[in-house]
Amino acid sequence: MYKNFVTIILSAKHSGLLFVALLLVISSTAFAQTMPVVPKPTGKYSVGTQEFSLGDNSRGETLTDDADDKRELYIRVWYPAQNVSADAKPQPIFGSQTKELAEAIAASLRLPKGALSFLALVSSHSYADAPLAAAKDRFPVIVFSHGYYQGFAAQNADQMEELASHGYVVFTIGHTYETILNVFPDGRAVSAAEKPPLFQPNPKAGELTKSYMESKTPAERAAYARQIVLLSPANERLRVWVNDVQFVLDEIERMNAGKTKSIFAGKLDVKRIGVMGMSFGGATAGEVCLKDKRCRAGINMDGLQHGDVYASGLKRPFMFMNNETQNQGINRDIYEAAKSNAYFLTVKGAKHLNFSNFNLLSALDRESQILGKIPGDRMEKIMSSYILAFFDKYLKNIDSPMLERPSSDFPEIVFSAKR
Repeated sequence: MYKNFVTIILSAKHSGLLFVALLLVISSTAFAQTMPVVPKPTGKYSVGTQEFSLGDNSRGETLTDDADDKRELYIRVWYPAQNVSADAKPQPIFGSQTKELAEAIAASLRLPKGALSFLALVSSHSYADAPLAAAKDRFPVIVFSHGYYQGFAAQNADQMEELASHGYVVFTIGHTYETILNVFPDGRAVSAAEKPPLFQPNPKAGELTKSYMESKTPAERAAYARQIVLLSPANERLRVWVNDVQFVLDEIERMNAGKTKSIFAGKLDVKRIGVMGMSFGGATAGEVCLKDKRCRAGINMDGLQHGDVYASGLKRPFMFMNNETQNQGINRDIYEAAKSNAYFLTVKGAKHLNFSNFNLLSALDRESQILGKIPGDRMEKIMSSYILAFFDKYLKNIDSPMLERPSSDFPEIVFSAKR
């Protein structure tokens, strides 16, 4: 459940066929027809982007052997921009790290070093260090956490660009040693730990999950679910990731107050903050919104929810976006017991990987079937549309019929709402 697209690629039955086909396509004239295209943002603003690091000297780094190490995070931010130079070139799809990320992904798949180098040729719609747009009101803020271990800060860049074009400032976190790669601004490349904590064997958790799935009554299911979320090894790492997000929220407040140098002094509305994530990052978003009142609303994109949310219940507006296999289970139980406005969306034809920008490579995914049947460009539109509608409603007070009832524009969505 916490695996992002690369780890699932590795476990896919026919995963090798995808990349054999991909290498053949790269060397053929057909490549021009299958080159990914990043959807153009629909908002009125151009999109600027910056990257930097944040060090938290109050916390030691637990995933290294150096007792003196402190927690350090890679941050990528997208924001509304203006006066972009006419000769400015947009960054590659995953920003300045695209080349290194392509190599890291290829290495993890035991592919030739340059097998995915074509990603550096795929343009985004983001411009490095573009001037921040002027606006009468301050911009609301979104914080995003990626999928576990082989996810990365820019893995949903398309959604970040869409939000920024509509007037949001979006901070994404590279959770160091649990992301495939962070390339810090000083050039240091920090890859994932060799033995990620969440991937260690846990027979007890497996037994509990089996019992949960076989439960005959709601009471039995609730009892097993409670044990799963309390005993899972995910909880220790979840606390670290929640602390990461809260630290970034602290730094966002410092930037807005002018205590940390940035272009955002006085421009961020820290009373309107949303938190979202994909996979384990989605579980992080749910836990942050439970524990930190600065979170006004949150989204979990296809992540099994752990932490205290199951026992305590949702208390702030929240949206679950799910693939078809998660239509029932712990997330559904949490939604049904929500104490706040809540939404439960199931995307027909989607698999776990479809909740990242791996959709942009769907034209190459013919044999492996690691992606669902839903077309990649369609899935990107679904994610961007519902994420924007949700945050517009709860951070900007802009209502949308998409959050009132099933939408005829999106028949792929099985829609439920509690208000």
